[in-house]
Amino acid sequence: MNIARRFPETFLCFALLFLISDCSRGPELTTQSPEALSAYQEGLALYEKFYYREAKASFEEALRLDSSFAMAWARMGMLNWSAKDEDQAYRDLDRATRLAADASEREQLLIRVLSRMARYDAGGASAAADSLISLYPEEKEAYLLRGNLHEQTKDVESAIKSYQAAIKVDTAYAPAVMSLGYAYSRAGEPEKAAAQMQRYIRLAPDAADPHASYADILVYIGRYDEALDHYQKSLELKPDYWYSIREIGRIYELMGRLREAEGQYHTSLRLLPQNRQVEGTHRTLDGVLQIDRGNYAESVRLFQEALTIDSTDLDAARGLVFALSKLKKFEGAQEVIERILKEFERRNLTESPAMLSFHLMRSRLLTEKGDLAKAEAECDTALGFSGPLTRIAVYRQMADIYRRQKAFEPALDACEQALQVNPNQPEVLLTLVRIYHDQGDRRMTKEIGQRLMNFWAKADPDFKNRIELMRILGVTS
Repeated sequence: MNIARRFPETFLCFALLFLISDCSRGPELTTQSPEALSAYQEGLALYEKFYYREAKASFEEALRLDSSFAMAWARMGMLNWSAKDEDQAYRDLDRATRLAADASEREQLLIRVLSRMARYDAGGASAAADSLISLYPEEKEAYLLRGNLHEQTKDVESAIKSYQAAIKVDTAYAPAVMSLGYAYSRAGEPEKAAAQMQRYIRLAPDAADPHASYADILVYIGRYDEALDHYQKSLELKPDYWYSIREIGRIYELMGRLREAEGQYHTSLRLLPQNRQVEGTHRTLDGVLQIDRGNYAESVRLFQEALTIDSTDLDAARGLVFALSKLKKFEGAQEVIERILKEFERRNLTESPAMLSFHLMRSRLLTEKGDLAKAEAECDTALGFSGPLTRIAVYRQMADIYRRQKAFEPALDACEQALQVNPNQPEVLLTLVRIYHDQGDRRMTKEIGQRLMNFWAKADPDFKNRIELMRILGVTS
């Protein structure tokens, strides 16, 4: 979540109580200390840039100066929530809620929105955001948050309208411009997405995130080399920007450069505020890289370690299901799936886009078990939770199911659907190679295979996808 506001003027009222506001349209803040306000504003500016460590230090300073500063507790709560430390986030947000009794109405409503969002109460958060918009139509952050909530309910069109409304209130509101860019991308409009990210760069030319966000759009459409250039540009502006370091690691992982990806991932995690959840994520990412190497037993050990540290780590749980499925430990995988469903229910996510990954996970388990009809049905359900951008993974899975059924034409059609948004997605291209190979089409096997060999030219020797491709192509080096 990316939230920022400016509070350019101050005045004194009610016996040392300061209400900070922009006389024309800005939201009010209640604090007993102008110094705390200054630290809070600095924290917001840093949080807006996703500089989480620095933002946390500023919010801590604001709270040291004024421990009754409700909005500072709310922002600290959301920062901890972003870092996956939900228990601490809830303590911070509960304290913000108690202190908000002496704060302004705007603050009370905004804290209510943030608290409900952190607790996955989309309905309660939406109602509070709508009240905030109704009472304070100039509150740009309310539109931003409302857009986030629309996306949770798969209503990208309404999300786009909310982000546009925020920009109408303030044409220089960078978080809304960024969010609009991502929303256009999820709606399958990459050109509009790119235009918004370029606008984001112009609005914040000295910040690292705009170039990283533009790079994300390039990754979604398979322009990986250009994306790497923009992540590097972001690091020229802030060499320790954790997000760009991590996303470079993701591209290296796609390229099979697993040792380099590992270095990027762990460096990125060390640049975040540290907690047990981050400690667990180190194991989760190592587990993912072991899957890339085909070391499924080792990946199971790492995912289980991660879940021992943080039992709510959904990425570790999904990885564990995949690895257990590959080891044919289907009962264990099913038990993990049932735990994941309970966690989704706890978080009120069973009607959200998050269910896409859940149904894909079930489909992959059923595929490994050989129950291809049920696996296909899970893909059909997953499509209902997908959008133009996220359907790639569903169609790739469908293509694999059809290939196993030797239904090659539907398999090729599914690959074509998957490649419409990103024609260079390596997992889809490898599936395509498998299909052509099974068909006995040597020309197409070699043509697509060579594209992948070029993409994986610098891959580690133990990268399992390249090893499989070399076997299919009959090459030894």
